[in-house]
Amino acid sequence: MSTRRAKQLIYGTLYLLVVLIVCAGIYFVFVRPVIVASTPSLCTPSTCAPTSTAPIVAGTVSMFITSPGHYTFLAQVANQSADYGAQVLSYEIDLDDASGTVLQSIPGESFIYPSQTKYLAALNTVVTSPFDHASLVIDGVSWLASSTIGAITGIAPGQFAVQNVQGSVAPTTVSVGGQLINTSVASYGQVIVMVIFGTLQNPLGVSQTALNNVAAGSTNNFSIIYPAEPNINPAVSQIIVYALR
Repeated sequence: MSTRRAKQLIYGTLYLLVVLIVCAGIYFVFVRPVIVASTPSLCTPSTCAPTSTAPIVAGTVSMFITSPGHYTFLAQVANQSADYGAQVLSYEIDLDDASGTVLQSIPGESFIYPSQTKYLAALNTVVTSPFDHASLVIDGVSWLASSTIGAITGIAPGQFAVQNVQGSVAPTTVSVGGQLINTSVASYGQVIVMVIFGTLQNPLGVSQTALNNVAAGSTNNFSIIYPAEPNINPAVSQIIVYALR
């Protein structure tokens, strides 16, 4: 190859490199920022599920001695997401010593609607050793959009009414009973009726029962029993209903 031909190839290659560098500079400095700025985000709070349990806030845990070596726990949890609910909410109630070391864990599973604050109960649980305090820990959440949570999972808020509520006191137990009316057009495979004795701000105990196969428009009797305590008046109680279709 002649010297002249070699110089032509070298100059041609350098020219192409310069052209490529200039084109790349124009693209990254002027063109690409415009494309990125004009492209809508593929993920917004209403279109992308949370990637962690962060929207679920664990509240306080109240505890009650129900018999020797047995405790009942009442925990509060809140979903701060208005766009997503949890198809499955896995949690545990940890019994800790004064230093925060977990001595015993009580596992549980529930569900929660968007923007809902709900109560979780662990009833008459055997406690194997003395502990200092109890805490609620969220283990995992299976998210679903608020627009589809009912259709896909069968979870729906429902509409319920209670009537003919009466409380009674026996030597060893207190009870609250009445009738649950399903005023919605949907049937539910299971409905949880929870009674918190006392007030929500100052609970004295909690118990619940599950009603299965609650048909639309049906009236269902319920009765909830709890160990008798001197300070518990069954007439002062809060009835809460959670539905799982």
